[in-house]
Amino acid sequence: MTENFILGRQNQLEHELKALADYINIPYSILQPYQSECFVRNYSKGQVIYFSPQESSNIYFLIEGNIIREHYNQNGDVYRYFNKEQVLFPISNLFHPKEVNELCTALTDCTVLGLPRELMAFLCKANDDIFLTLFALINDNEQQHMNYNMALTSKFAKDRIIKLLCHLCQTVGYDQDEFYEIKQFLTIQLMSDMAGISRETAGHIIHELKDDKLVVKDHKNWLISKHLFNDICV
Repeated sequence: MTENFILGRQNQLEHELKALADYINIPYSILQPYQSECFVRNYSKGQVIYFSPQESSNIYFLIEGNIIREHYNQNGDVYRYFNKEQVLFPISNLFHPKEVNELCTALTDCTVLGLPRELMAFLCKANDDIFLTLFALINDNEQQHMNYNMALTSKFAKDRIIKLLCHLCQTVGYDQDEFYEIKQFLTIQLMSDMAGISRETAGHIIHELKDDKLVVKDHKNWLISKHLFNDICV
């Protein structure tokens, strides 16, 4: 039984490494020699994946689930990154190591593939294709950060909520034809925290959107009509 368990873990690790290879557009054979340095872990909803990249020597590939990465700067400002499966993180300081305070938490049950940060840096130096792919992913990460900040510049609370919903749909939403589906982690409290408004105000705005059939709660998931955004989402 123990041998079967170990074999199953090895097969899963090989499968997830192949998924990572596809994600960064390289042959699996490049990663295969380093398989023993990698691991697959499961995290329960609410469990901390890491507190700061400086506390972890790993890069992670999100296989399944949703996470939130809360980035704190020296002024105490908080920037939130939301991710769903098929994302590599944290990579913003991969090429230029700098002090970063970041808390990463599982918003849903998650499965991640971990690999040493030094290994990824080595592969980038040894393979131009990997470097270019990682550089593009870092740019995408910065664009997400910019879009989040732009949503917060809206003067009116309702516009801010709508733009934040648009941002969430683009980053962690699942396209379902006429609407986006956001998994169970989204709450009124989280929306109020993101928008910098009271929970009461956020709840009132969401209630209005529900009355207009633009937002629907399906069990614990949110269904958000694409008609809500008009020309907001680009």
